[in-house]
Amino acid sequence: MSFFYLFLIGILIGTAMIIPGVSGGVIAVIFGVYDKMILSLTNLFKNFKKNFLFLFILALGILIGAIWFSNIMMFLYKRHEIITKLSFVGLILGGVPFLFKTIKDKGKKPNYLIIFLTFFISFFLWYLSKVVFKIDLDNESNSHIINFIKLFLAGFIYSVGKVVPGVSGSLLLIIIGMYEYVLLIFAHPITYGLSQICKLIPFLIGFIFGIIILLKVINYLLKKHFEIMYSIIIGFVIGSIPALIPITNFSLNYLIGLVFLALCFTLSYKLMK
Repeated sequence: MSFFYLFLIGILIGTAMIIPGVSGGVIAVIFGVYDKMILSLTNLFKNFKKNFLFLFILALGILIGAIWFSNIMMFLYKRHEIITKLSFVGLILGGVPFLFKTIKDKGKKPNYLIIFLTFFISFFLWYLSKVVFKIDLDNESNSHIINFIKLFLAGFIYSVGKVVPGVSGSLLLIIIGMYEYVLLIFAHPITYGLSQICKLIPFLIGFIFGIIILLKVINYLLKKHFEIMYSIIIGFVIGSIPALIPITNFSLNYLIGLVFLALCFTLSYKLMK
């Protein structure tokens, strides 16, 4: 895999991170870098130069995708929501056969019960986002400790969406009412981020803590129970699709979106063969 290709995948992952219903982890799985990313993070010092270079280029792409490209994608998401959503549906669907093939290549069989359960959990999270319970950081009755705990919890929850493919971190933030806050930090990391540094630190601590814990769990599952881990991934990936399907009357934009869905499906499927 060339460094430039890896960099482009990073941009796609970073872009997906900020769109509700889309998981950066799904993009990482679909383009074949998820396993390598987990192994590089958990075995960083075993082959430091190789692992660091891989993670640095990928992280650089993710950073650009999340900060600079996110502004473009949010423009497309707001102005051409139907086309953008259906394009991501195509990318995700095109990668699903590859996930099943990955399990079979290891001489294993998919666990369809786990696939169904994780699909249901992912679908339930999407439904829950419509109900929404909010973390109110501006409540004057809150103490600094309470706000710290809430922000730490929000960071930990967000890390789930960054590590577990198919679980959208943005969707989880919508559920707890933190999406707009985090999006502002991504879009304006210097101006807004510095002004909110007291709130940002506990969020980052929770995020890093979640990443460390989840990486250990996922690395163990990939080594000892590969088919279970990938069945979990497949369930969450498929379960993320309903959140992306626009619920609206059929229109010209919907037709264009379906064309882009087919194109993105073909692109994703061909790249994964």
